[in-house]
Amino acid sequence: NLDPNDHTAVELGVRFRSDSAGVVTGIRFYKGPTNTGTHVGHLWTSGGALLGTATFSSESASGWQQVSFSSPIAISANTTYVASYFAPVGQYAFDGNYFASAFDSAPLHALADGADGSNGIFQYGGGFPTNSFHSTNYWVDVVFTTSSGPDTTPPTVLSVSPGSGAQGIASSANATATFSEALDPAT
Repeated sequence: NLDPNDHTAVELGVRFRSDSAGVVTGIRFYKGPTNTGTHVGHLWTSGGALLGTATFSSESASGWQQVSFSSPIAISANTTYVASYFAPVGQYAFDGNYFASAFDSAPLHALADGADGSNGIFQYGGGFPTNSFHSTNYWVDVVFTTSSGPDTTPPTVLSVSPGSGAQGIASSANATATFSEALDPAT
């Protein structure tokens, strides 16, 4: 169902879990022809901490849209996460009472409404979605890969201390670097 009556900017999401650890590489959503504007995908912890964001580009007029995060985001097994997207003009796809029961496509599971909070969630104006209405599915999904294979994505440096071009640093000062993923110090 496409909602032609809701013209309000809204963040629409789904709560999900995975049976196994893995990485979320992107967000997908189903778009009708009146759901226009710049869409932004988000991945959150169940408590609302933002793990990743990506802006959709080169969208088709309707159908499934997909965006990739700049780096894959690791998720843990049996932990609830929220995937969402921002619809700046509303007019989103929906199906009411969809999450009255869980939807399973192992290893991923879209939780039944009430299993770990509401499912089929939204937030008018954007931000972490916490509201729900009749267990509605807003057709948001994740692009997911299990961690069963080798990690072929190299780590990236997120920050260093002292910063680039720093002056007057004591020779006894520790240099540090923060990476995008855990490293084995023995390698």
